[in-house]
Amino acid sequence: MRSFARVAAKVFVAALALTAVLAAPAAARDIRVALDQAFPIRLAEAAEGVAIGNPAIAGVSVQNDRFLFVTGRSYGSTNLVVVGASGRVLYSGRVQVVPDETDVVVVTRAGQTARLECTPLCRPRPDIGDEPGLAGQVQGQINGRGGR
Repeated sequence: MRSFARVAAKVFVAALALTAVLAAPAAARDIRVALDQAFPIRLAEAAEGVAIGNPAIAGVSVQNDRFLFVTGRSYGSTNLVVVGASGRVLYSGRVQVVPDETDVVVVTRAGQTARLECTPLCRPRPDIGDEPGLAGQVQGQINGRGGR
């Protein structure tokens, strides 16, 4: 009878520990994503809901119930929450959108800033905060080319 009581106690403790683990929200994990770049997130369980704190800073593209992309839209930080069955938090973390300065040369003249992406030829690369005239001109060329 004593061995039955020990086994029952161990089963009870294991069940209690499992319940605590399943009820606990996912640990926060921060994401750093470059502006205009995407960061993949693979989930261990199926998601039923996704929320981004400020969609002007980062966007979320859901590929399927276990795979999504976070895209940097504007500099700053926000948060991302993904919930599964019964509202259980599968993922929660801060999203920080940062500049991608790889192969970029920053030119400042008379208080105006312009960026050039040099890979290997240097071409204008408009960015948030650059001289409005240059950024608008380059964006117009990009839009015009995309419309062809």
